[in-house]
Amino acid sequence: MQKASLLFAAALLLASNLFCQSRPIQIDSSKIPEINSLSGREKDFMLKQFDDEVEQNKRLFSSGKDFFPSFYAYTAKKNDDLLNLASRFCIRYDSFCVVNEIQDAGESLDGRRLLLPSADGIFVPLEQKKGASSLEFLLQKNRLALLEENKALRYTIDGIDYVFFPGEKFTTTERAFFLDASMQLPVKNYRISSRYGQRENPFGGGKTQFHRGVDMAVPEGSSVFACKSGRVLARGENQVYGKWIQIDHGRGMSSFYAHLSSIQEDAQEGKIVRAGDLIAKSGSTGQVTGPHLHFEIWLNGKSVDPAAYGNF
Repeated sequence: MQKASLLFAAALLLASNLFCQSRPIQIDSSKIPEINSLSGREKDFMLKQFDDEVEQNKRLFSSGKDFFPSFYAYTAKKNDDLLNLASRFCIRYDSFCVVNEIQDAGESLDGRRLLLPSADGIFVPLEQKKGASSLEFLLQKNRLALLEENKALRYTIDGIDYVFFPGEKFTTTERAFFLDASMQLPVKNYRISSRYGQRENPFGGGKTQFHRGVDMAVPEGSSVFACKSGRVLARGENQVYGKWIQIDHGRGMSSFYAHLSSIQEDAQEGKIVRAGDLIAKSGSTGQVTGPHLHFEIWLNGKSVDPAAYGNF
């Protein structure tokens, strides 16, 4: 196990021990009060109560006094977006995006029932969830190791344990991960030499086989970039794919890069990378007929056509 992984595991254990004597605030999202309207004469009592609590908590935080944010719910309408809602509710978007599993700023909110805390701060899951986003992993890595130095509260929201850091906001790096919603091309100046789907075996025999990615012909040693922000899931080498690396992007999505001549030294398992970061150099390792990048996208355990996500 890598040193970083050991430190991260120790941080999670420390977090559990720190809170084992405390009683978390239990939140059942189905029972919290609902805000029905945001505007003018239709402004409802729950919205006024929420606004009053937000203002009160801001005063308490400014004066260094303890406070315990409560939760309200709001079902987003067609034209609602994250920044507009944050402005209307007078709380930062980084205060409520994690508990609502919003992974990037461009995500559609239409029809989603959102949980809104009545104070600014950062919610961090105490344990790694299946399909956790890169942002959640980064928050855990950055925040849980510092629990002894920070004042934090513990909440259990629909069975998931969170630590709440009052008044804190995303770091520059965390914000960059959240604002990055794009899918980028893994190489530049390429030519598609083989597409996704059934194809004739390039090594002869006259048989067809299913090709689970796209082959992007580029000169040996061309730069290979992370197509989307994520966490290095694994890297290795075998006779078929040669040198390869896989990146987990959260919510069941991962990308796979093969036939590499080399992989960046710092692109180790567990390392967080941003879209566009250099992760490897292209090559002709493994079973190939010439230098190229073999690129795959996987979603919920199944390969999908990369053309659905970019201009391939």
